[in-house]
Amino acid sequence: MAAIHDGPWQGKVWFEYTLRVLMEVAVPNTGLDEDAAAFLVDLQRGANESYQRAPVAKSELRVTDEVAAMVTTFTEAGCEYGLVSDLLDMCEGIFHGEAMAEEDRYTLLVAATAAPFVRQERKKRKIDKADA
Repeated sequence: MAAIHDGPWQGKVWFEYTLRVLMEVAVPNTGLDEDAAAFLVDLQRGANESYQRAPVAKSELRVTDEVAAMVTTFTEAGCEYGLVSDLLDMCEGIFHGEAMAEEDRYTLLVAATAAPFVRQERKKRKIDKADA
């Protein structure tokens, strides 16, 4: 809003209306029907495409030893388990601003549901330390 619509100053009323629209899109007051949900997907796609055009600092592109080790782990897990490979593909698409397919939304829901169970199991197996 500030970069495109900030000047010349268009007044308090314009700003209030613009802010209301922005807030309604970000945090809807009403339930969403199919058309409204589809519109939000279009807005998300547009926002993601805009975000992808933003400059990236070279420091963010550096492959550190930690990143290299994580990539190796992901590669091994993705080769061993197809579901991990599917999750990596989905993450790549999300990162690049692609709209999620319905099956990806389902996979994301199941993965998010599994996350707390995995954390508990990792603590139980003493892979990760229990919270203090």
